[in-house]
Amino acid sequence: MELSWELAESILILLLAGSLAGIMAGMLGIGGGIILVPPLVFVFDLMQVSEVVIPHLAIGTSLATIIATSLSSAKAHFKRGSVDHQLLKYSIIPTSLGAGFGGLVAGSLSAGVLVMIFGFMAIVVSVRMMIPSKSNEIDHEPNRFLIGNLTGLTGIISAMVGIGGGAMNVPLMNMMGIKMHQAVGTSASMGFVIALPGTIGFIVSGWENPDLPEFSFGFIHWLAALCICLMTVILAPLGAAISHRLNTKKLKQVFGIFLLVVAMRTLWRLWS
Repeated sequence: MELSWELAESILILLLAGSLAGIMAGMLGIGGGIILVPPLVFVFDLMQVSEVVIPHLAIGTSLATIIATSLSSAKAHFKRGSVDHQLLKYSIIPTSLGAGFGGLVAGSLSAGVLVMIFGFMAIVVSVRMMIPSKSNEIDHEPNRFLIGNLTGLTGIISAMVGIGGGAMNVPLMNMMGIKMHQAVGTSASMGFVIALPGTIGFIVSGWENPDLPEFSFGFIHWLAALCICLMTVILAPLGAAISHRLNTKKLKQVFGIFLLVVAMRTLWRLWS
């Protein structure tokens, strides 16, 4: 890719997307991938990457950035005591296995199928964010072992669509009795557990693919990932700090509307 306005535009888009993803990752316990995949698709299109691999490359690169983003976000939540250590312990193995499997499976799916899965997943997440939810207070201890094993299923889906899992794990944990701040902090910590094996799966499944552009390692574009990580690592702690000071319901609803528009546009492009 030559030095050009397209390159400058691509870098600017990635830096802005990384900034938004970092803040939202810290605030809502998400990995940021649900924000990153659409701009990555746009950037790879600007780079004239083969349409056959753009969805795979966008999702794989998104997962790679979540490795760094989740560590930064988790560190901030650990400092504030908003991580359920027992639940995190029960979640590590099921989530890792699920994410690794999801990353491998995604590499064998067609671009259209991957786009469709991402689009429908984004719609589910956006609707979930727009609907006001009440924090569940139960009169007995949550079944952390059961919750931990259920994260194996969310790990599969998360790795397939390039997200850190918080969009599914936070509502799941809260619904089953984990307090909201604990759910956000624990989910943020689990992003790494999803992202690392999922990234490895995308590297393996995309190994030596002839349609991949320069700076790719399997279905990971390391140059794009670096641009994003520069911002997410810096801003994820800011998002975590904001989450402990603000009522995030309104923000979640606005983000849900934005995400719904992105999802509908993604599916419309596929079907048109």
